[in-house]
This record gives sequence, C-alpha cells and structure tokens, in this order.
Amino acid sequence: MLETTFRELYLAAPAPADVVPLAPGAPFGGVQLNVEGCTLCHACVTACPTGALSDNPDRAMLRFTESLCVQCGLCESTCPEDVITLEPRLDFQAWNAPLRVLKEEEPFHCIACGTPFGTRSSIERVLSKLQEKHWMFEGANARRLDVIKMCADCRVEAVVNESFDPHSAPQRPPVMSTEDYLRAREQKKNDPFGSQ
Repeated sequence: MLETTFRELYLAAPAPADVVPLAPGAPFGGVQLNVEGCTLCHACVTACPTGALSDNPDRAMLRFTESLCVQCGLCESTCPEDVITLEPRLDFQAWNAPLRVLKEEEPFHCIACGTPFGTRSSIERVLSKLQEKHWMFEGANARRLDVIKMCADCRVEAVVNESFDPHSAPQRPPVMSTEDYLRAREQKKNDPFGSQ
C-alpha cells in the first residue's frame, strides 16, 4: 500500500522529482556502500529488521530493496568494516526497481579440493591480519597460512596431519607478583652500583 501511495504521489506531482532528499532521521532512504571495503560478511543482513538488505544463498552478494529500508541505522552500526552510510531520501526510481545488487563477488576456492567457500576479500583480509603478525603464521610457520585458504574439511585434515603444536608458543616472561617487584626495587636500592 505504501509503495502504491508513493507511486501515485509521484505521478500526481505537478513537477515530479526522481529523488527528494530528506532530513536525517527520516524513515525512508537508501544506503551507500563502499564496495572496495565490503567483505560480504553479511553482518548488516543479519541486523536488518525489515529485510531491506539481503543475501543470496546461491551466490556471494549483498542486495538492497530501498522501499523496505526504514533508516534505523542498525546496518551502519553493525558493519565491522564501517563501509555503510545511510542516505535519507525518497528515490522514486529505486522504489519502482526490484532489489538492487550492491556487491557481488566470486567465492574463494579451496586450494586443496577446489570447493568454493567464503569470499576472496574476506580470505585476503584474514591473511593480511595474520601474515608476519602472529607467531603461528610467521617465519618457519609461514606455510601454515595455507590452512586459511582451505575449506573447513580440508583445513581439519591438514591440521590433524601436520606435526604443529599450537601450545609451543614462544616462551613468555615469567609472571611477576607484587613481592617480586618489591624485592627487585629493594635490591636496586641496596646495590651501590645501580645494577640489578
């Protein structure tokens, strides 16, 4: 009924405007997506109470239906990449259009069996966060990055068959208690040469 009402108002207007900007907080509008930064994690889809943002179970994509958007801001505040911006407006062309694809991406294929899983952008983001930044994936362990590029089944098989001990982290310094700090301070005071 709402869609029909807006369609008729547009047709009855003396000088119809395709897009009418609205004030922030208005219950109608669209979303702007920074496509490069989006990893298709679908946190926004999960948060959207009206189904304005949706995914496609058969393909990695993010879709948007402007007539369903109430500008609640949940998508914007939920997005971990901070790539969604609300745009309060009445876009009559968008209301007449079917759902719009905001981003579509080919799935990432497992390097072991070729099964599609995840998206290339999400896998690359995880790799960039771990590469040379975590002891389990740097130096001699750098080859372990391959498990990130595997589907769940191949990843389990690879981890079970390798002789990697996740508990063999580099030795951490011993935990010091308050007594240890006080003892060290006392020793420093009593040492005339200032050595510890």
